[in-house]
Parts: sequence; C-alpha cells; structure tokens
Amino acid sequence: MHRYLLLLLFSVLLFSCEPEQEMPDFTLPATPIMEGTSSWGVVNVSYLKISREPSDDQHIVTTLRQGDLVQIESVHYITQGRNQNVWYNIRKDKFQGWVREESLDSYSTREKAETASRGMLENN
Repeated sequence: MHRYLLLLLFSVLLFSCEPEQEMPDFTLPATPIMEGTSSWGVVNVSYLKISREPSDDQHIVTTLRQGDLVQIESVHYITQGRNQNVWYNIRKDKFQGWVREESLDSYSTREKAETASRGMLENN
C-alpha cells in the first residue's frame, strides 16, 4: 500500500512540474507614502546622487551628503526578472528626485530623523 502511494505521489510530482518560465519585466506605479508609515529619511552613504527618474542611468539632479535629512514623498517598486528594486521619491529643499531604498534610513517622524541625523554626524 505504501509503495502504491509513493509511486502515485512521485508520478504526480513528476508530471505536474513545468520548466521554469522567465518572469516578465514590469514596473508598478509610484505608491504615495500613507499616514503612519515612514515619511522622512536620512542619507546613510557618504555621497548620494539624486536621479531625475528611478534608474541608475538617469540625469543627476543634485548630490546629498551623509546625514542629510530628506522628505520621502512616494515609493516605487521596479521588478526586473527576479530582482525587485525599491526607489524613494524624495524632496530636499528645492530639489526633488529618486534614490534607492538602501541609501536612506527611513523614519516615521521628522523628529526621529533629525535625532538620527545628529547622531550620525556626531559619530563621523
């Protein structure tokens, strides 16, 4: 009886498998920051280039320095194959543009971000 079940299970697994299909590339629209989520960021790299669009090969709007405080206005998820990149649309003074998620530490309030920024600048 056990052999019959094992044979049946093996047959189901064998014939139900399909070759791996490549995922199509697609981009989701920007997601506005909702109340109660992170809306402030602190630059956590030495120098950060702000791009005009969410892509590494776009025109550079300006450059920020480690510890700079920015407002996060929206989040953009870009899927390429099996990789997903998260981009923040940010504002700093008169400049607005896009940066990768990993280049900012995000905070729910401006006060928390300012505290983190001061701590980061004091440690450098």
